[in-house]
Amino acid sequence: MINEETGMPFSYENMQQLVEACEQFCRNLERKEDASKRRIQLSALAKKFHEDGGTLSSDIDEAIGQVRDSSCILLMTAHQPNFFAYSGVLRKATLNYVLSDKLSERLNMPVVGFFGLADQDLTDDRWVKSSLLPDVERRNGLYELRAQLPQKMMLNKVRKPSKEALERWREDIENWLHRKTHRIKKFCREFKIEIDLKASNLLDNLGTLWRIVEEAYEKAENYSDFNAFIMSKIINETWGYNTLFCRFSECEQVFENEFSFLIRNFPEYSSHVKEATRIGGENAKGGVFEKEYQTIPFWYHCDCGSKVRLLADSQPDSLVGRGECLNCEKKYEIKLLSRGQPEISRILARISARSLSMPLLFFSGLNVSAYVGGIGGVKYLKQAKYVAEKMGIHFPPIVVWRPQDIYPGLGQFEATLTFRKISGTFDSSQYLASLARLRERISTIKKEIEKLELEKTALTRSASVAKKEIEKIKGVSARQDEIRRETDFSLLARDLRLLRNVESVIRLHPSIIDYAVNIGLRNVSEQWKTFLNSNGALASDIYLDTDAYENFSSIQKEFKGFYENFQ
Repeated sequence: MINEETGMPFSYENMQQLVEACEQFCRNLERKEDASKRRIQLSALAKKFHEDGGTLSSDIDEAIGQVRDSSCILLMTAHQPNFFAYSGVLRKATLNYVLSDKLSERLNMPVVGFFGLADQDLTDDRWVKSSLLPDVERRNGLYELRAQLPQKMMLNKVRKPSKEALERWREDIENWLHRKTHRIKKFCREFKIEIDLKASNLLDNLGTLWRIVEEAYEKAENYSDFNAFIMSKIINETWGYNTLFCRFSECEQVFENEFSFLIRNFPEYSSHVKEATRIGGENAKGGVFEKEYQTIPFWYHCDCGSKVRLLADSQPDSLVGRGECLNCEKKYEIKLLSRGQPEISRILARISARSLSMPLLFFSGLNVSAYVGGIGGVKYLKQAKYVAEKMGIHFPPIVVWRPQDIYPGLGQFEATLTFRKISGTFDSSQYLASLARLRERISTIKKEIEKLELEKTALTRSASVAKKEIEKIKGVSARQDEIRRETDFSLLARDLRLLRNVESVIRLHPSIIDYAVNIGLRNVSEQWKTFLNSNGALASDIYLDTDAYENFSSIQKEFKGFYENFQ
């Protein structure tokens, strides 16, 4: 569906509208015996993940038992196990959890949320190796934590980080925290704002997060599991959700029938994919590439730990996939269909679904009743829905929930105060005007300096410059330096850079680290759930309270207004 107000596919006005759509879908859902069998397989693999990660609680064990029951309603979300994932990855689980409760109450049936971990995605994606914090002083307003990963390798084939890297990241976060705290206190003294910044609370919050990180590190055997275990420990242990996690590398192997269906019907699949890539949604990101219709609907895994995109050679009763490894360039030729019969079973352990085929496998194979997607996947989900409808494949309601969380974290509040320092006001509706004035002032000074530079050039044109001209050149250079000093040119240039960075901070959807430090992990979940349970609009901003300040109410109105004027 497309919400008429937002114009975005798969958006719902509020929780009530979403619940009603899912309830109607569940009541009309046809229970499939094959799906029950695959759910039993899924439950065993979920149990293995939670045993490996140390999150097999009694609630998780109960949810595992419920999934085996054919009457259980299964909700799904999925994501790569990102490096200190940003909030949007984890909030998917919150929406699934609240939706599960509401559907269970309405339908009087068990409802379980499932989180698929795309652990066979490649290391090339920025967010599997980069995590961002707001920092107006840094380039582009972003403080980046980074993991060093090999190129074009599957995440589950990469070693977990060294202990030295782990310690360095913690030190970097602590240094960021202390720098931001110092600047906020300095600004507040200058503006005579009476706020007690409770740095000890922030350090305690970081300590809580870091215990989770260290526990995940000890359990993990590879980089993917390191990140996945952090996500599971936050969602299952700290937040207390009974969300079942499972690695795609393990659970995708139960979909032999679904893979075989796509291979057996590849000409039809290819035709509909081609049509899907040409339909609307041109402004959305994340769609499959233009030649996807020529591609086998799964990756093949190379011996080196990377992946192969297979191009299809389709004949009336046969199908061959040909391609070369993205990393080592080894060439492959894989027979997939012979005499009309799929040959998938022998390669199941070495394939993984592509972005468009993943929902086609899981939704049908597990009888999924709702899927929580991400903003980056809107277009490919829309394309997948088109293909599913054309091929008669089960496709449930999809929802995307990506609000702007507004809270006075260290980086956000520092950016607000930086704007106040440069522009003289908290009124961010003056942001563009402030930028324009500053640019104009800098441009005027540059023109004066450049005019003097032309004088210097003219004086140096002759082959031999006389002593008199040399003295004149020195005088011109001195005048340039004088202009820079008198106008505080370097300070103005710095202010312009900071002012540009203010917007970057305001627009940022930061790492979960920022939430953990400023709000406290448990409080993040409670405030998100409260918003959803109050039937909050799913496209609305959310105002969150932090653990950072006493007496913040004295400036709360200015802070909220600052954000609202940016929206």
